[in-house]
Amino acid sequence: MQRITKVGHEFYGDSSLSKPFQSLETLRFEAMLEWVDWYILESAEFSKLKVLQVINCPKLIGGLPKHIPSCVSLEIQECSRLTSELVLKGCDGVELGCRGLSSLTKLEISSMPNLKELTPELCTLTNLKEFTLFNCPSLLSFPDTGLPPRLTSLSIRYCEVLVFPRSEDMENCYRSLETLYLYRCDALKPMLLGFFPKLRSLEIESCRNFESITDLNMLGLQNLTSLESLLFGGFSNLISFPRGGLPGRNLTHFRILQCEKLKSLPEGMHTLFPSLQSLELDGCPEIESFPEGGLPSSLHSLEIQNCSKLTAGRREWDLQRLPSLRHFRLAGDYWGQSFPENRVESFPEEGLLPSTLMSLDIEHLPNLKSLNNRGLQLLGSLKYMKILNCPKLQSLVEEGLPTSLFMLEFFGCPMLKPHYLKGKGQDWHKIACVPVVHMDGEVIFEQLTLRPAMDSLPMLNYQLYTLMWRPEIIRECVRC
Repeated sequence: MQRITKVGHEFYGDSSLSKPFQSLETLRFEAMLEWVDWYILESAEFSKLKVLQVINCPKLIGGLPKHIPSCVSLEIQECSRLTSELVLKGCDGVELGCRGLSSLTKLEISSMPNLKELTPELCTLTNLKEFTLFNCPSLLSFPDTGLPPRLTSLSIRYCEVLVFPRSEDMENCYRSLETLYLYRCDALKPMLLGFFPKLRSLEIESCRNFESITDLNMLGLQNLTSLESLLFGGFSNLISFPRGGLPGRNLTHFRILQCEKLKSLPEGMHTLFPSLQSLELDGCPEIESFPEGGLPSSLHSLEIQNCSKLTAGRREWDLQRLPSLRHFRLAGDYWGQSFPENRVESFPEEGLLPSTLMSLDIEHLPNLKSLNNRGLQLLGSLKYMKILNCPKLQSLVEEGLPTSLFMLEFFGCPMLKPHYLKGKGQDWHKIACVPVVHMDGEVIFEQLTLRPAMDSLPMLNYQLYTLMWRPEIIRECVRC
């Protein structure tokens, strides 16, 4: 066995069998010192497997079978070249031995409801960079031996009883961490984030013990001088941001979600965040205005959703002071709830949005009846406009849309669609000059002149246009 270099098709026997080894319960490879390649069928070939062991196979590269049963006991030892990525999904009852997996750079453990502890050997994965825990509701804690020393990304979601190690143990465990994402981790207690000096991206969302936070100073955010992206979600008792409590010099992306009592944004944002490119506010109904001095002039993208008081005071936004703004999104409540101070009937008012805007997204405004003709005509750089779920909207602008518009999309606007059907609607001529029109799933772009090489690929063009509309793609484009 020591001379075997490949486990290929012949290993699976009769080629007519689409799913071989349907009764096999234990599979063990050991001391195959020259074994390099394992051909994987990827067709649930080991449906009854209970034990899989790969031991002392130092030259084996590639990966393991991807469709092993959820109750398998998996042991991997002394296989330093086996894989750079390992995903354990739905393997409830798995027993993972990590010895010898020195080349592993990415590990994901997910959908294991009965997993209570991680192997102490986790710290031996000296090259592990990314570690994801998802939907492990019984996992109690990390091993006492700590996490891998070079870990740069840690994502924990739906691990409701998991707790971090003691603060005195954290200082040595997480000094290399650059990305931390916590979602629905209800047992996690607020911690001093100063233990993560290299942190560049931080997301904390819907973690129950963070709901009670009223003062962000207790998190030590001011020490995260490398922070570039920050998301707070579900801090339901947070009322205001502390002066000087946020590290803003390098911050480029800032998202605040579902902070129902938050009344104001950080003071002096226009100077505190000199590099800020995108700001998203969602579910912050008590914020009434932007801070004195306005928003940073570097801002490229601004999204406001379900912020009723802020929307009601939109005439005071003074967005004309943002020369770099390219993308704007205004949205109401996704579930259709309407607040008295958020009954937007016409949008956008004249002079509300800067002429530099290239992308405009209007969503979930149940009382929107019309678009402001003059307000849109002044947007001479507008290329993409999307209108979603505005059931009372009856017409677009009377004098036509901006001539710069390249793509128009609208969905869930039943009173609008009949007027703009191609060849049938009485107002079709008002949008006929827009190269791409996308209404309720129907795409019209016949008037667009395509390059000869693309003429025979209409579906490809459609896919390209659909992809181009995605906000994250637009934001990348407008940065250029």
